[in-house]
Amino acid sequence: MAEKSSKKIAPRRTYSAPALEKGLDILELLAGEESGLTLSGIAGRLKRSVSQLFRMLVVLEQRGYVHVPSGSDKYVTTLKLFELAHRFRPVQRLTAVAAPVMKDLSYRCEQSCHLVIYYEGKGHVVAQQDSPSERILSVRLGAEAPLIDSCSGHLILAYATPQVRAAMVDRIPKHHRRPARGEVEKIAKRVLEQGHELVNSVQIGNVRDIGYPVFDHTGHLIAALVVPFFSYLDDSHPVDITSTQAVADESAQLISRAMGYSPVAGE
Repeated sequence: MAEKSSKKIAPRRTYSAPALEKGLDILELLAGEESGLTLSGIAGRLKRSVSQLFRMLVVLEQRGYVHVPSGSDKYVTTLKLFELAHRFRPVQRLTAVAAPVMKDLSYRCEQSCHLVIYYEGKGHVVAQQDSPSERILSVRLGAEAPLIDSCSGHLILAYATPQVRAAMVDRIPKHHRRPARGEVEKIAKRVLEQGHELVNSVQIGNVRDIGYPVFDHTGHLIAALVVPFFSYLDDSHPVDITSTQAVADESAQLISRAMGYSPVAGE
């Protein structure tokens, strides 16, 4: 009979990083607080002194993980952790899935199209497909899309929860227009009732921006598919705006399904 080894397995060594632990404690606490917490409220919940947490919150705010909305003294989490978690693989998968669908869309309508995701208070173009026509209107890959003054921005805002929508608006950069009172709510109501967006381009004259939402497997919007539609003065364009809307809608649904979205029956 083999003799049992008397050698004991050494326990896993543990390390302490107090500053990091305090930062993680703050983020984990605020993640479950929709309306946010004041500095004293955070200190009370974590059973730490205000002085222990003040500098930590300042750094977290500087790095964009938490912020204090205008007119409030409560800290709330931003979308930065969500964005970090979804920055690479999902975007790569999204663009890979969308590429052939967008190519088909552009060929069927002879219009360019692009795909926009949300990041840090604005939209970003992550995929773009030129029209096969000799006359092309396209948006540069990586271009910014203002939340208030773009078709994609309207879709991003409309399909966010009220809490996330407020955080998005609060993160709008200084060089983009901020909304007037009640403007965001009107945009969201209109888009949700329509199920899409159709607006005159703020940046380019005589262009109608057509936009449809793209959803992931959880039913959340992950991107906006946009067609900047322009008509030819000689009436030589083969596809009108109504037909283009139908193809754009179909294309957005195809991308959503490929990303795992399964609409509830009757939707």
